[in-house]
Amino acid sequence: MLFQGRVYYDFSVPVWRFYRFLTAAANEGADLRLEWCPYLTGSDRQSAEGCALVEAVRERLPDRHGAYLQALLALRHLEGADVTDPSVSSVAAASAGIEGPIVPDHAAVERSTEEGARLGVAGTPTIFRHGPVLQVGVNPASYTGDVLERLRLIDAILDDDGIWSLAKP
Repeated sequence: MLFQGRVYYDFSVPVWRFYRFLTAAANEGADLRLEWCPYLTGSDRQSAEGCALVEAVRERLPDRHGAYLQALLALRHLEGADVTDPSVSSVAAASAGIEGPIVPDHAAVERSTEEGARLGVAGTPTIFRHGPVLQVGVNPASYTGDVLERLRLIDAILDDDGIWSLAKP
């Protein structure tokens, strides 16, 4: 199954859960072709710095961007690391095969956030493909069972502009 689009993200728990869901879907055979774009909804220093670091890698080494994002998200959410600490960025860089220091690009994050807002993004994670954006929330149960069927449902909703909102507490 091919799943594509632009994911607006930050370093929040909902994004981490969605990332883990996507990882589970990829492990089941989904072909993910996603562009990850930062989107800040508040003044969370962890998200602001993490996104700015990832954008710096996207600019300097686009082929290492995904690996660096994955490493930084994992350090933040599995290890409880403070992504504002330069040593955390160094660990993520080494994991992603990047040498040298990474200088955060806060201006790129601001541009991406403004672009997302123009599309209708109001929170993260949100997917844009064409038409209205879709904010997605998953819980840890989404990583098990039929993850591909869940991804197919999200895919169908993205293609059906007649569905405006679904919510399940």
